[in-house]
Amino acid sequence: MNAADIAIEICIASAEEALRFSGFVRDFLARNGLPFVMIHNDPALNGERRKVVFEDALVSRKFAREWRMDCSAA
Repeated sequence: MNAADIAIEICIASAEEALRFSGFVRDFLARNGLPFVMIHNDPALNGERRKVVFEDALVSRKFAREWRMDCSAA
């Protein structure tokens, strides 16, 4: 599987959004029975970007879809 299939890049716009993102990740893991996720704060990514990496591409896509919906609702 290609690493691009399992990594989602998220841009954090503010301290408030960073706090919301942290809660979203915690709740997503709990809802889906997942023990952990890798989140990279990669200097190669511009700005306040995080790379979220799950071991399964389906879970990554689900996470990205739910994060986008959460952002739209905020």
